Amino acid sequence: MPIPGKKGGTFMDILSYLQGASVQFGPSGHEAQTAHWLRERFAPLCDEVVIDPLFNVLATLKPTAPPARGGRAPRIMLCAHMDEIALMVSDILKDGSLRMGQVGGVDPRILPAAIVTVHATGEGQAQALTGIIGAKAPHLLTDAEQKQNYTRDNLYVDLGLPAERVKQLVRVGDLITLRGETVGLLNERAAGKTMDDRACVGVMLEAAERLRNMRHAAEIVFACTTQEEVGCRGAKVAAYTVQPDLAIVMDVSHAPIPQSKPDTTIPLDAPAAAYGPYLQHKLLARLQSVAKQNSVKLNLEAAERSTGTDTDAVQVARTGVPCVLIDLPLKYMHTTVELLDLNALRECGRLAAHFAADIDEGWDDALWT
Repeated sequence: MPIPGKKGGTFMDILSYLQGASVQFGPSGHEAQTAHWLRERFAPLCDEVVIDPLFNVLATLKPTAPPARGGRAPRIMLCAHMDEIALMVSDILKDGSLRMGQVGGVDPRILPAAIVTVHATGEGQAQALTGIIGAKAPHLLTDAEQKQNYTRDNLYVDLGLPAERVKQLVRVGDLITLRGETVGLLNERAAGKTMDDRACVGVMLEAAERLRNMRHAAEIVFACTTQEEVGCRGAKVAAYTVQPDLAIVMDVSHAPIPQSKPDTTIPLDAPAAAYGPYLQHKLLARLQSVAKQNSVKLNLEAAERSTGTDTDAVQVARTGVPCVLIDLPLKYMHTTVELLDLNALRECGRLAAHFAADIDEGWDDALWT
């Protein structure tokens, strides 16, 4: 059930949002469906929502308080990507089996026995075909093969159709998406596909809803970006268009599992902030101060070089954008069972809202000294 909010508002049902978001079609470069779905969710919360030529969704919340010095309102961009990893048809074999290339980082070890959707275009209109990913049975593997991990060369998609029919329906280059139900687990946890990074788009929705009941002197633009999994291209365009004074980027990071090495993960139950050369250190200190003032538990994570997120593109847009990066911990990244803590997601949204509301004219007086 929705949780009662301030001034009679209600905060969104996060699990319902995640279940809706996960089934939207949106591989990198093909995010139109997801973009239109997200536009409908930001529209009631913002003053203006547009979709740009790369299908970035840009939702603007105008200031609700005058700037402290009577000058120009600062502009903040909150950023999280909407695209998903996927596969594509790279070859059609004589028996009708499909070989696979990838769109983004799909680990072939998760693919055997997976159920997938082939988005076939061979008859002039898109058709969603159910397929399964098969591999040589373990009984038929040689001793040497049994010691090796699967690669995409060992795997294929079987549509259960005669070869001639497959060749009529499917074209090389057709996309293949993974299937996986988003489920609620015990202890306020949830798991499913596309939590990377549509869960962080949910963080922005949470922040937008909270900001409706808060006074803020900044203009705030929520950017749901595209093509992050293939090079942060949507973020480059969004940052160029928005021209923010500063940015709050949100992405997932790795939570501990039994096999994880020390100092490579962050606790699952709370947000984390990244530090490193791509992050503005005084802005990070301000984020930590806001977290403390609002009783938000905030862990830290090192990003010794690039962050591997939209931050890397945003911070060098135009003349440069000072950035902070809020990490949502996630287990089993780039699988169909990406697991997160719903309360941590909500706390990420609460922190982002308070941080944005804290920015006023003169916020950067001491930023570079």
